[in-house]
Amino acid sequence: MSFADVHSIAPELIVTLGAFVVLFVRKHSPQIAVIGLLLALLSLFFLPQGEFFFGAWEIHAFAIFFKALFLVVALLVVLGSPGTLGAEREKEYYALVLFATVGMLGVAGAKELITLFVSFELSSLSTYALAGYIKRDERSLEAATKFFIIGALSSALSIYGISLIYGATNTTFIQNLVALQSPDLEIALRAGLVFVLAGFGFKITVVPFHFWAPDVYEGAPAPVTALLAAGSKKMGFLALIKIFLMSLVALELEWGLLFGVLALLTMTVGNLLALVQSSVKRMLAYSSIAHAGYILIAFAVGTEYGLVGGLFHIVTHAVTTAGLFLIVALLAAKGLGEEYASYSGLNRRQPLVALVLLLSLLSLAGVPPLPGFQSKFVLFGSAVDAGLANKSWLVLLAIAGVVNSALSLAFYARLIKVAYVDEPKRALANPHPEALQIPPLLLVVLLLELLFIVVFAFQPNVLLEGLRLAVQAAF
Repeated sequence: MSFADVHSIAPELIVTLGAFVVLFVRKHSPQIAVIGLLLALLSLFFLPQGEFFFGAWEIHAFAIFFKALFLVVALLVVLGSPGTLGAEREKEYYALVLFATVGMLGVAGAKELITLFVSFELSSLSTYALAGYIKRDERSLEAATKFFIIGALSSALSIYGISLIYGATNTTFIQNLVALQSPDLEIALRAGLVFVLAGFGFKITVVPFHFWAPDVYEGAPAPVTALLAAGSKKMGFLALIKIFLMSLVALELEWGLLFGVLALLTMTVGNLLALVQSSVKRMLAYSSIAHAGYILIAFAVGTEYGLVGGLFHIVTHAVTTAGLFLIVALLAAKGLGEEYASYSGLNRRQPLVALVLLLSLLSLAGVPPLPGFQSKFVLFGSAVDAGLANKSWLVLLAIAGVVNSALSLAFYARLIKVAYVDEPKRALANPHPEALQIPPLLLVVLLLELLFIVVFAFQPNVLLEGLRLAVQAAF
């Protein structure tokens, strides 16, 4: 192991060190976590490019992009937690968030299946504990139990699939997965890939592996739910991108239709079930499932343009969803609850929170010119381009995406109407219905999200060009 190898894992080392400092220092846990994450972000500018640790680790623009995304999501969660989460076991909470982030960073750098799996499990184990963070809350304990059981099942499926892949290819290096030992082992390879898809499908809430998400998202503390929806789920997409898009280019035509069916089912089921929810948190959980379906369109398309669109939507969804769940956390911390009625007259109580809520929901719905519209335009456009070229069914998939986006306006508009039209309900606001105090660090998060929405609504090409370069570096 050389100095270059150690240098290549600088962000992981910094965040790990930050987690241990949080555990052994009595006070200022959020501040220490923020400093650690900012230093890790800074270190990304100085990472060496290439392969390390005997080829099991790689650093290029694509890996750095995802590392930056995971660090930003963790930073938003850490900034949004003080004042919206109880002080119970504060040190352990922030340490677990940092350890979960280390696992996500590991998945971004992994070039080998065992490295990827171990990194994935490090992040997953941390989030299991975070889901049950409030031990006096029965919903939180139920969420942690369900999450652990489903997570254990998905991990078992994934590792079994990896073992079959290894048996068929005699390698765990992702770029060599198409190198069959013999044609007779092709069935084993395909079976292994199906198990891996099912295992990671649980993580990214693909239908029919989505059933656990609404209960876990509802029961877990809202800042933890923000980490799950904006961080852990995107880690699952990254793992699938590495396995199915970056290594199985030769099998693209055979897997595209399967991903297309999964995309259609996931976006449709997610949006239809979101329509009938009375809890904002559960509505956002089903909305997150629907957006997983949109992102899966990139896997069905299987082109550079499609992957750029998928990454663009991953970014827009991660930032806006993190902000929305932190707004849910704020209102829950103020004793207002998580039902739609809890948001009545929000514009009069706290105009900034209502504005961020409004723009975030409209962005998720794909209303122009907001970032969610820009990312969906690229994503659906890539499906139309590929469909006109050689796979006409992709045009129908793009149309289904547009119809589902229109359908989602119904439940997003319902919440907007409650926040901007309905009168504040004094019975729900104790003791001052007219105002809500925003914790200082959460105020920073809301302003950052507002800045993100405004900038990339009018300057999406800046992000698109960076994503294009990242994809070219990986392929």
